[in-house]
Amino acid sequence: MSANARGRTLWLATTELWERFTFYGLRAILVLHLVAAPAAGGFGVSDAEAAAVYGLFAATVYLSALPGGVLADRVLGPVRAIWVAGGAMLLGNMILSSARGMVMFGFGLALVALGAGTLKASIVPMVARAAQQEGRSLDGALTLFYVGINVGGVGGPLLAAGLAQKFGWWAGYAIASAGMGLALVTYSRVAPHLAEPGDALRRPSTAVIATLLLAALLISALVQAVPPTVLIRGVLGVVVLCAVGGFIYLHRHAADARERANVRKLAGLFCGAVVFWAAGEQAGVSLTLFAQRFTDRSLGGLAVPAAWFQSLNPAYVVVLAPLFAVLWLRLGRRGTEPDAVAKFAAGLIAGGGALAIAAAGAYGAGGAAVSPLWLVATYLLLAVGEILLSPIGLGAAARFAPASHVALATGLWFLSLGFGGLLAGLTGSLFDLGSARGFAAAFGSIAAILASVGVIFMIMARRTRVTPASVD
Repeated sequence: MSANARGRTLWLATTELWERFTFYGLRAILVLHLVAAPAAGGFGVSDAEAAAVYGLFAATVYLSALPGGVLADRVLGPVRAIWVAGGAMLLGNMILSSARGMVMFGFGLALVALGAGTLKASIVPMVARAAQQEGRSLDGALTLFYVGINVGGVGGPLLAAGLAQKFGWWAGYAIASAGMGLALVTYSRVAPHLAEPGDALRRPSTAVIATLLLAALLISALVQAVPPTVLIRGVLGVVVLCAVGGFIYLHRHAADARERANVRKLAGLFCGAVVFWAAGEQAGVSLTLFAQRFTDRSLGGLAVPAAWFQSLNPAYVVVLAPLFAVLWLRLGRRGTEPDAVAKFAAGLIAGGGALAIAAAGAYGAGGAAVSPLWLVATYLLLAVGEILLSPIGLGAAARFAPASHVALATGLWFLSLGFGGLLAGLTGSLFDLGSARGFAAAFGSIAAILASVGVIFMIMARRTRVTPASVD
């Protein structure tokens, strides 16, 4: 390792910190801004429409990771793809901060989503490159990267929601745009050292940028032409077909019976992940609306922004993830570490417990504001579920995939997050989020589904024994 190679992983982790700051800051205020009355600077849309827009936004982020990865691999190269993606996110947030109508607002939102998905697909390979250049282990580099994600996830909602409450909605998007600007400044320190001879050498051409802008305009126009509550169901159908088709393709191209069995197992884990993320993405929809409408947010005579509760989940992850890593290490040494299915079972049951706590709080609310401790406890169990499920699932996508189709399996795995976001976006049209009883019904129903699927996974874990020849 040369002296010049030091610190590249840290610079990328800092870049990711600010990019996640941007993303989570927007995510924190989006639904609240949409449902706010025009007199308060909002758009006055219904809960169902706002939830559907959020679900479509979340899905677009993860669905665009696949074409974004192709763009990085075949056209721009990953180093330049990050510049284009980051620029799209910066421009999108600038448009959001100044948009006065839904057309421009949708255009800005689509730019952010497309940029975030492309950046997500491009930056992880850069972390691997930086780790190799530094002589650092990939696990160590990804751990540092994961810390950056969650630190940004803590800070984004705090600043965006705080500024939006004090100065207006525009300030929340403006600080998100500034965060993306800092991400690109940070990236400029390391980008010149990450290019490799095998990268695509074509510079970001006018055609590439024009295509990105046109795609954002088309998405915005589609949302304007088709009610979001209708459009989200159509997109959900497409995602289901893509997921089913993807797993059928993997199964047919498996080399032997062992690989086919692993593909089936991966498909089962995918279904569990979809159910979990349908609950996890409630943070941007029902949990935030519950925080605003039925939670006592007074602190020292001041009203705490409802979106601040979204910072709890990444904060918990930062604290708890190292503890779980130590736990897995110790159990592994004893030969008693649970397999992926058992960890998924525990994660799903933890997620079900989280929403059950929220349901209990909503049930007791009536017409009054309840203690914020209900949400504090809810986010704690959601974070535990995420730690048990998210990194395990991403690793399983690589380990269980046929050897020649690991990239496709990883792309399919990211599809589970978009799938879950779409299901979360349907919450507003399935339940009355204007009443405490409606929140209780929503949270209770989701909790029951998660717990039921978790029990199924627990039974599967007891019946399934994975041999050393397949996976660990």
